Amino acid sequence: REKLHFCLRGRLFRPSLAGSSKWSGLRNLTQMDVTARCEMKLTLISMAFFGMALMDAAAANAFVVGVEEIDYYPLHSCTNGKFFGYGRDLLDAFAKQSGHSFTYTPLPVSRLFHTFLNDSSIDFKYPDNPHWQADLKKGKSIIYSDPVIHVIEGLLVKPEKVDQLSEASLQAIVTMRGFTPWPLDQAMRQKINKGAIRVYQEDSFSKVISLGMTGHYDAVYASPAVINYYLDEVMHKPGALVFDKKLPFGSNDFSLSSIRQGDVIKQFNEFLAKNQPLILELKRKYRLTDKVSQ
Repeated sequence: REKLHFCLRGRLFRPSLAGSSKWSGLRNLTQMDVTARCEMKLTLISMAFFGMALMDAAAANAFVVGVEEIDYYPLHSCTNGKFFGYGRDLLDAFAKQSGHSFTYTPLPVSRLFHTFLNDSSIDFKYPDNPHWQADLKKGKSIIYSDPVIHVIEGLLVKPEKVDQLSEASLQAIVTMRGFTPWPLDQAMRQKINKGAIRVYQEDSFSKVISLGMTGHYDAVYASPAVINYYLDEVMHKPGALVFDKKLPFGSNDFSLSSIRQGDVIKQFNEFLAKNQPLILELKRKYRLTDKVSQ
């Protein structure tokens, strides 16, 4: 044992020095260094696991909302890839309160339905309604939130045609592509299916309104709130189309829907119930408290 030598940092030490205070101090320093290194490694490992947990939690709260790629302002609008309007503000307010993160993916109305129903890349659809594209939804378990807003949708005509048309005399309707005029009664639905009432669909809402103003179509199917906004603020032709309440119309509830995220839909319902003052403020901001039911 006396012949053994130890080398530390390039210096030679004999075993006889092991009992010296200098060697004892170096030995203690080495033990402290090892302990510190172990503690540092444990800390780094803990931080790594904590960071991964945070990333998993963030990913769990990040969702994709499929929205209609149309200009249906002030209810909602998507132009140049940007989603805005009443619906956007409401969903953002919910996400902020609940700690969720929403990414909005705009798609044409018809494609949005197919993608939502058949592609797991979309977690939610807004807006939605159980009556919309009911045939496509057969066999699908879709969860709907409580109504976000009650929207009157019906038929708007040129002023001179108000009270002049009836269900029997309607021949041509123009609306947005993918829209379903579901408030129309069964007899009118049968006429539409047989071609007795023709429904023309356009991709641009401004085109829908323009065609309705030509007089070549009997009526436009849409929300009076949207029509009135366009006529007043965009086209500067207020009153060019008038909501005809003698023709079929209905209250169309807009909801948030999901196939897989039932818990989040439940949270959203609680948010709607507890934040009525905020919802009323948003409706006032977008002038939806009066025109939505006209």
